[in-house]
Amino acid sequence: PIAAGIGIEALLAVRCLMGAAESVVLPTVNKLLVNWIPPDRKSLATATIYSGFSMGTISAYLASPVILDNFGWRNLFFIYGAVGSLWLVPWLSLATDTPEEAERKQLGLPVDNVKLVVDKESGKDANSIQAIWRATTVEGAKILNEAPLKEMLKSNGVRAMAIAHAASNWGLYNNLAWSPTFYSEQYGLNVKESALFSILPSIAGATCGILSALVADKFIAEGADLTLIRRIFQGIGLLGPAACLLTLAHDIPEAPIAAQLLLTGSVGFQAFNAAGFGAASQEKAGEKWAGLLYSITSLPGVAFGSIGVYVTGRILDATRQWDLVFGLNGIVNVIAAAYFITFYESKKEFD
Repeated sequence: PIAAGIGIEALLAVRCLMGAAESVVLPTVNKLLVNWIPPDRKSLATATIYSGFSMGTISAYLASPVILDNFGWRNLFFIYGAVGSLWLVPWLSLATDTPEEAERKQLGLPVDNVKLVVDKESGKDANSIQAIWRATTVEGAKILNEAPLKEMLKSNGVRAMAIAHAASNWGLYNNLAWSPTFYSEQYGLNVKESALFSILPSIAGATCGILSALVADKFIAEGADLTLIRRIFQGIGLLGPAACLLTLAHDIPEAPIAAQLLLTGSVGFQAFNAAGFGAASQEKAGEKWAGLLYSITSLPGVAFGSIGVYVTGRILDATRQWDLVFGLNGIVNVIAAAYFITFYESKKEFD
């Protein structure tokens, strides 16, 4: 809100900083899952974490209209920022990189190797900003020098993951950005009503993600071919939404509840991603490179999803036709599904 009061440039700068700060979340999560979760539980662990995003979306859709009506849009951002800051308390208190570090922490032994290096090389307080910054930059430079970046970029499996991620984000970002507008323009619903109609898809996403992950992990535990499982579930995660969206493109229903059911189906099928590319980076890379691999597949995904939001806006400005929006989204999913099903392999390549 403060940046918005200064001007559009300041607002965009703050948004960029937010994006940069948030960008470390999923790569970090993937590295933690490599360390903590056995192979036949990775789908469920990934889906459970993804369900947190859905629950956050649900909470925002429920709370935002009330906060806007009673406190205004500026306080909406302050409240959400404060709530997010509260999560730092349990995270900083409980989180560790590995089970071994957790055991050492319980015994009162030092667990942070970065701090020990800082103390030895700089002689400064390990908790000082300068020491933490130095350790982070040194370690970051070392990782980039050793990283198998060329091999990752040449890998068909990595490309398949990136393409699936990109197509998924095209749908996800458009759903988050444009669903309330769709309900408002197509059916004349107000902000609160549009938000309520947007809740059910998020519930379906959280539920279907966990259920599909349970099924995938069961097959993996029983010895099913890992590549086949990832191809099947990612195929469902892309072709399922495509079917729903192409149906909407063919004939947008007159009743909003019918449109909601199709969009709910789209998000529910999309949640199968957790048993597809969502868990893939933990299998194709070891502890050292799992986070980096996810980042490499995520970068084009974020860019493509952002482009999708822009393209949707341009289509609506030019035509006001939602069928074109849904049709394009469906086609993107079909193309990505064909590539992933054809080229993805689960064998570990980067250890």
